[in-house]
Order: sequence, then C-alpha cells, then structure tokens
Amino acid sequence: MDDAFQNVYEDERRALSYAGLEFPGTYWLAFRDLPEILRRHGRVGSALDFGCGAGRSTRFLGSLGFRVLGVDISRAMLARAQERDPQGEYLLVADGDLSPLKDRRFDLVFSAFTFDNIPDHERRVRLFGALGDLLAAEGRMVNLVSAPEIYVHEWLSFSTRDFPENRAAGPGDRVRIVMLDVEDRRPVEDVLWTDADYDATFTTAGLTLLETHRPLGLESDPFSWVSERRVSPWIVHVLGRGAHGG
Repeated sequence: MDDAFQNVYEDERRALSYAGLEFPGTYWLAFRDLPEILRRHGRVGSALDFGCGAGRSTRFLGSLGFRVLGVDISRAMLARAQERDPQGEYLLVADGDLSPLKDRRFDLVFSAFTFDNIPDHERRVRLFGALGDLLAAEGRMVNLVSAPEIYVHEWLSFSTRDFPENRAAGPGDRVRIVMLDVEDRRPVEDVLWTDADYDATFTTAGLTLLETHRPLGLESDPFSWVSERRVSPWIVHVLGRGAHGG
C-alpha cells in the first residue's frame, strides 16, 4: 500500500477530529441495524475490531456485550482510543501483519470502513484470508464498507459535490469525499470497490458471503435525511469460513 493510504490516519489532527466522532447522521445509519444482524447470526463472546481507529466501533461492540480487542496501524488513533476507553484492550499492528494474533480465535471479526482504504485485490485477499483464519468455529466476520453510491451523492454527513471525477471512477480508483461532522474538512481519499470485486475477493480468500445488507434511512429515524432514504451509502457483509460458511 502506498503512503497516501497507509498513513492517512496517522495524522494527529485527523486522529483528534475522529476521537470525538460517535454516531452522527449518516454514520448512525451505518451502525443502526448491526445489533439485530449480530443477534440473527448468533454472535456473542470475543471480538476483534480490525482497523479500530479511535475506538468508536470497539466501544460499540463492547456495549453489545463483546470482549473486544481493537487493532490498528495508526499509533495516533490508538492513543485516542485508549484515552476514551482506558480499560479497553488495544494493539498496534504493522500494516498487514496479523501474526501477533496467530494464537487467538474470535467469535466475531469486525471491520468498519477499513477496506475503503486498501487499494489492490491481492492485498485484500491476503487480509481477508488472515482474518478468516482468526475466526473461531462457527465464527462470523462482519465487513462494513462504503457503497460506491456514497461517492456520487450528497448526504447528511458527507459531501462529494466538489469531486465530479468520482462519477468516472472504476474499481481500484481513488475517490474523494468530505466529512461534514468533524472540524477537519480535508477530503478523505478512499478506494472504489464494487460488489463484484468484493465477491471475487471473498471467494479467493476462502470465505462465504452469508448476507448482504444495505441500510436505508427511515421516516422514523431521528434525522432529516438527504439522500439516505432512497440510496444506501453503506454495505454490510456477513461472512463465514469455508464452502458452508462454518
């Protein structure tokens, strides 16, 4: 991975900005349905939060009763996570190196937006394969990512109006988006990845896609949605190991 992707969240200003970010607006929609999805798949017990950043998703899983280990490549982000969650377990890992976890197994491997920033198919295959190896028997992996549509619409929490070039982006291309819920309004660079790309990655990594969920905003939600009620900005993949997901 080139430095533009590997180190984007090492920036102290961005880490500070993310540290106070909980579940505003469009982000709330990303997490809204996860408790029910996890209940439906019977997940409880130990969890690995891969790419935990400033610990928002780690604390979220902890609130659902999981015993969570949060791992990330960014020392700055992990410092913020530990400040917010002094009793939490966090671990700095080298980029792409999960060998410190090789003797551990988890009932749930969770990843929130981490794969938005990983550019090439081979690297994704290696990471998904390594994460699958960390699953306990009957364990599940939940991969929360940005839908391609997020980069071509306006949202309660995001803007893409300044980046019309996003519309011409293809798989593996960089796309840019501005977060509206933080003071740091520098564009975030992600990597566009399609359903077909993810399907191929999962298959090659030895994982089975058990469920795909695309949350839409509801009239009953506590927000005045912009595009969220007609277009889903997020995709939730539920994965299992092997041909039968177990």
